[in-house]
Amino acid sequence: MEITLEKIELVKDRTGISYKEAKEALEAADGSVVDAIIDIEEAIDKKERRSPKEQGSAIVDMVKDLVKKGNVSRIVVRNSTDDPIVNIPVNAGIVGALVAPWGLLAAAIAAIGFKCVVEIVKTDGTIIDVSERANDFAGKAVEKGSEWKDAAKERAKDVHGKIKNRAGDVVDKAQDAVGTAKDRAQDAVDAAKDRAADAGTAAREKAEAAKDKAQEAIGSAKEKIKKTDEEDNDGYNS
Repeated sequence: MEITLEKIELVKDRTGISYKEAKEALEAADGSVVDAIIDIEEAIDKKERRSPKEQGSAIVDMVKDLVKKGNVSRIVVRNSTDDPIVNIPVNAGIVGALVAPWGLLAAAIAAIGFKCVVEIVKTDGTIIDVSERANDFAGKAVEKGSEWKDAAKERAKDVHGKIKNRAGDVVDKAQDAVGTAKDRAQDAVDAAKDRAADAGTAAREKAEAAKDKAQEAIGSAKEKIKKTDEEDNDGYNS
């Protein structure tokens, strides 16, 4: 399958590795993005639990995949002092070999442990550090996983904060509404009291006016009666 820049970016973004490493992973997976991602993630998940023997087996599998792709001329294993302890030339027969040289390669890696360096030398002179690549995959993926976890926590905090703020806004609006309703109710009570007071004042004023008129009418009636009596007395005396 063709290896395109788009595929490389997909693998890179998904796993957090470099462009070079993503390209190498795609080459090992015959251009399959899914297989490349799965291979990388499996290598990451298993790294912390692997013994030197298991790590060696995983590296051997990676070497086999690269050899199957072709253009590999030599497999070199170096110790911690960078001295080559295994140097395996690659030919057509090695691809189908069941034990040798894979058994030799695995034994060398297991003997040295995680400090060994396994190199693939291509026919054009390019050297691929398989052991470093495996370690880089794991380290970067762990870092990427930590970043994703931190980002998830931050997103959760943001969501919680937004929900809390929205809840606070709702409470504030409800409190404002209650306050407004109380103010309006109090205004209505005050207005009713004022109207009642005004009505009482008007009623008292009308009552006073009626009283005054009644007293005036009584006074006028008394005057008329008195005058009538005086006139009657004058007529009687005459």
